[in-house]
Amino acid sequence: MKIYSFNTQQNPKLTEVGGKAKALIETKNAGFPVPEGLVLSVSFFNEWLDEIKTSNEWKAVLENTTKEACDLMKYKAANMTFTAKQKKAFEISTNDLTGELFAIRSSSPEEDLAGTSFAGMYETFLGVSREKLEEFIAKAFASCFDFRVMEYKRQNNIGIEGTAIAVIVQKQISSDVSGVGFSLNPLNNAFDEVFINASFGLGEAIVSGIVTPDTFIVDSVKGEIIEKQVHEKLIALWLKNSGGIEEQPNQEPKKQALTDQQIMELSQLIKKTETYYNKPMDTEWAFENGKLYLLQSRPITTYFPFFKELLTEPGRNKRFYIDIMALTQGFDEPMSVLGMELWANMLYDVKMHMMSPQINGSVPVAYGKEYMSITALQKVLGKKAGFNLIANFDGNLKKIFKSIDINAHPFEGKVEGTQDFKKVAAKSALTMLPSGLAGVFGNYKKAVKTYKSMTEEILEELHTLDSTGEFSTTAIKALRLMDRVMGTAPVIFAGLVSKNKIQKIFKGDDVEKEISAMNMDLDGNPTSEMGHLLFSMSSEEAFKRIMSREEFITKAEKREFSGHLLEMYDEFMAKYSVRGFKEIDVASKRIYEDKGMIYDRLIEINTDENQILTVKEKRRIAYEKLLIAAKEKGKEKQFVKSVARMKATFGYREHPKYLVVIIFAKIHDICLDIAQTWVKNGKLDSPYDIFDLKSSEISQGQNDESFDFRKARDNNLSGYITTKKWPLVIDSRGKIYKAKLESKDGDYVGSPIAPGKITGKAKVLHSPYEKPLNSGEILVAKFTEPSWTPIFTNAAGVVMEIGGPLQHGGIIAREYGIPCVSGLMGIMDIIKDGDLVEVDGTNGIVRIKCTGEA
Repeated sequence: MKIYSFNTQQNPKLTEVGGKAKALIETKNAGFPVPEGLVLSVSFFNEWLDEIKTSNEWKAVLENTTKEACDLMKYKAANMTFTAKQKKAFEISTNDLTGELFAIRSSSPEEDLAGTSFAGMYETFLGVSREKLEEFIAKAFASCFDFRVMEYKRQNNIGIEGTAIAVIVQKQISSDVSGVGFSLNPLNNAFDEVFINASFGLGEAIVSGIVTPDTFIVDSVKGEIIEKQVHEKLIALWLKNSGGIEEQPNQEPKKQALTDQQIMELSQLIKKTETYYNKPMDTEWAFENGKLYLLQSRPITTYFPFFKELLTEPGRNKRFYIDIMALTQGFDEPMSVLGMELWANMLYDVKMHMMSPQINGSVPVAYGKEYMSITALQKVLGKKAGFNLIANFDGNLKKIFKSIDINAHPFEGKVEGTQDFKKVAAKSALTMLPSGLAGVFGNYKKAVKTYKSMTEEILEELHTLDSTGEFSTTAIKALRLMDRVMGTAPVIFAGLVSKNKIQKIFKGDDVEKEISAMNMDLDGNPTSEMGHLLFSMSSEEAFKRIMSREEFITKAEKREFSGHLLEMYDEFMAKYSVRGFKEIDVASKRIYEDKGMIYDRLIEINTDENQILTVKEKRRIAYEKLLIAAKEKGKEKQFVKSVARMKATFGYREHPKYLVVIIFAKIHDICLDIAQTWVKNGKLDSPYDIFDLKSSEISQGQNDESFDFRKARDNNLSGYITTKKWPLVIDSRGKIYKAKLESKDGDYVGSPIAPGKITGKAKVLHSPYEKPLNSGEILVAKFTEPSWTPIFTNAAGVVMEIGGPLQHGGIIAREYGIPCVSGLMGIMDIIKDGDLVEVDGTNGIVRIKCTGEA
């Protein structure tokens, strides 16, 4: 039955006193201005807990944790009284406490832990007189049985069987001004900004929401107040001399709650708590008669930590990072250790050493994430070229960087890995120039034939790779095959030049939608071709008779599909079974490993109303309209020739990535083959664990029997961040930048991606098969990648938060003639399922015409 004074020289365990009390003891002993107090440990309440956990009320809570059951349990606990032993120990401990009024707070062993937040669930009582301490201690103790606490534990897989709590008794500060303070800015995650809320009287006025507090933001590096928001604080809560609190009007409600001197003093205290704990802290504080007190401190559980390797020192020039995977590949989840290594190395070679993956490189890689460092790219390419490179990717970036003075933060030091970029680029340009010119001005059919021949050669060489050799050598051979994918240049150049010629013919004419339709039904686009094949498979009566995923898998394995469906299934498996979600990650599961994934895609396709049904007709109508206009201009031959060349070649711009996916699938299989032996030998728990190793570690494991696979894996994964909210743009001091969502009279202005105007009901999807997307509905998503293709064809229109014309969503929208608007960060929080939405892909406008609730 332990009671700890805040001045104790002991170091009680978290399980004894809870996170809140432990922090008060630690900060008091570290010299922080913490009011005196004590904590009744968990063991102090053992006799109460023994009685409670043998009661019928507790049994009812365990059997069915309803609000009613918890309320009965809480009522019983709140009416407990001290035993003689408790009373004696308590009286001895409180004799040394000065003052007549106290604050009573709970301190749960689970509260304020990193990763959990019980904020507002446990009860606090202020202004408690000595005579009523026992009564309010029981009430604070009872709060651990509150339904909100129990339900939160259930949602976070925290068992309720061991429910226990400690209670703090602390001298009550009669606050003149009080509030909360964060050692980083919770609004934008900036590590170098202290965020303060302040109001007159007790802080409970802020917590309960009865007053809008003043807000102050301090630049902790420069020691300057950079923002003030002084609000009208009409009322305040004050301590009563007899105990309890009372609400009174403020005499000067518009007065700034803190002086500038107090703001700076407070910000320094808040930063000191961060330094002491070596983590961002959330604090509660108070000024009484001009003296500052620290009332509470706990870790901030909701901030984005970012990778320490990508941070710069406070006060140094900042680096601005863009999540390149979200921007270009349509997903932001971290890739596997091996997957990111191979992808980054491939990108480095293919981009001629411009995109270097080192921490101080132009595209640094850390723990499965890849970022574009804009100031590093500016140093490599020049300020204008570096910015233009990223600005063309996505409309959000233009808005974000318009508000940042990146020129004030030039990249310090050398950009690692890019020293020979210009030399390599020049050599590559000279190598590709002849074939590129041949593709543009020569026989484009020959260029396509040459590319196809090269593709066959790459695939033949790929089949010679296996698991018998040293993995690092195998990986290098695979990367060399990826380098050869650059042989698509003649085909891509031919298509690009033809597209530009068509646009030049009709410059100034109102035919943007018709020109865009020339992007439909292009030859050589594997993602589009896959979509067409899936649509054909789903249209077959033989497929429609299949009633379940399991039945589909059984028929596939026994080859029991009837008629044309079997032929199409074989074609799909031969061409596209290497694909899957996050397919550029070597660790990702492939369709050939789970044939049911085909079924998952097929059942989502509406074969009665689908964009694929109208693609050819849309293209034909647009072509005829443009042909008439071209004749009137006397440019009929030029138009016909350019369209033919574009159709035959421009679709191949997606083919290199498809080849890369095939190569990664081969490495995927080789890795699993190697891993099977290690699993049998007990060195790995699962074959897929091999993807958490670096290529050099796999080779080391092949050659060294004593290599510790688990240790290497744990080390590689130690810095991975678990979150569902990855920022698109963040700087090297943790500040997150978001594009402001422009709205005017209900219209949201984004980037026009695919022309056309359509109205339909919205369907908000966070993943492709989260819920059905019915024909005629508007797809609203953060971004998309190839695994979304089957449901894309159901969409009448597309709205995306992130992605430019060259991201998957933009390409497929144009190929199928689906109006599409992107660059609307935050739109998924505004549009709800069922809202009637108009998508104007020509002007980049999204309009909510009617909410689903209306």
